[in-house]
Amino acid sequence: MAKENSFALEPLDDTPLAERVRKAILDAILEKRFEDRLPPEDVLAEMLNVSRTTIRSALQSLEEHGVVNRKRAVGTTINAHIRRSALALQRLTGFDALLREQGYQVKIQTEWERAVPPRDVREVFEIASDRECLLTLKNYLIEDRRTAMVIRDVVPWDTLRDEDFNDPVPASLFEFTRRHCKTPIDHAVVEAMALVQTAPAKTTLDVKKGQPFMRLHEIHYSKAGKPLAFSTIDADNDYVTFEIFRRG
Repeated sequence: MAKENSFALEPLDDTPLAERVRKAILDAILEKRFEDRLPPEDVLAEMLNVSRTTIRSALQSLEEHGVVNRKRAVGTTINAHIRRSALALQRLTGFDALLREQGYQVKIQTEWERAVPPRDVREVFEIASDRECLLTLKNYLIEDRRTAMVIRDVVPWDTLRDEDFNDPVPASLFEFTRRHCKTPIDHAVVEAMALVQTAPAKTTLDVKKGQPFMRLHEIHYSKAGKPLAFSTIDADNDYVTFEIFRRG
């Protein structure tokens, strides 16, 4: 049963943004504010100061990602096995939240430049050698200054709304495209591979020669299926693990 009147969600503004509503509900689920089910749609709508239509859209998205199940006469039940490690690959939760859930203090160092992608990135994602892009480098540092994750994002410059872009880059590529690109990311396709550190180094992670690490290659697409951005993610297996949720 839902915990009745045991807490209050932060009200959102009047703009019916289903994605923000989805995040608010998902955060509440991951923080165990609800037990085995969510309150009815009208109660959630009142909590978040949005319409029931927006709530319905957010719940539909959560159901598609395996977070909840919705049935008539039963309501919206929460999948008891959902954790941040099972949601990170879907980008429903941030990698920093995944590390914090495991008890680490996390600092994200972000750098960016306007340039042609390096050769290895161009070859992996088949990017033209003369195409200027926004290149970002994000290092996820845990409390002992050890690098747990390294993310390189590539966003073609001609997809930005502002040719003279010069703002700080958010840690989330999804958030960045919503703010600054002509078309936001709708979904991504991820290729995961297990690699081993070599000399010369394959990764800037703090892993020794012969130590394994995980590498993800992501292609980010618009709703229409057009490639919008590209990411390479290196994760230290000692700190980061991913889970995959499958429904039979």
